[in-house]
Amino acid sequence: MRFIVITFALLAGLKVWTQDRYYRAALSDALIEAYRERAQVVCGQASAKHGATGREIWTKPASTEVTVGGKVATVMLWDYENPMWGVRYRNPHLVLTSDGPRRLTCSYDMTAGVAFVKAL
Repeated sequence: MRFIVITFALLAGLKVWTQDRYYRAALSDALIEAYRERAQVVCGQASAKHGATGREIWTKPASTEVTVGGKVATVMLWDYENPMWGVRYRNPHLVLTSDGPRRLTCSYDMTAGVAFVKAL
């Protein structure tokens, strides 16, 4: 009897884990499709100071991912009164990594509508 209960508990845990993985993958794909074009335009404008011109380098990025919070602001976790706290820990970011000889990373803040570009 104990074996059956443990088996059912493991199967229930596996079901919850699988549903969570599918949900997160679908949500990530939907956010990427919804914000990709706007991120490419804003990243193209923000990358001018790094020597890259235009939107061309962001049309076919090497990788695209959605993250919660961006590593673009240096804010401590306990400094929640800092105006950049939301950018660092709360706002969703679409992170594009360019392909080519000059590797750039653009973190597009979906809430604020701004992009942060840095060279790797």
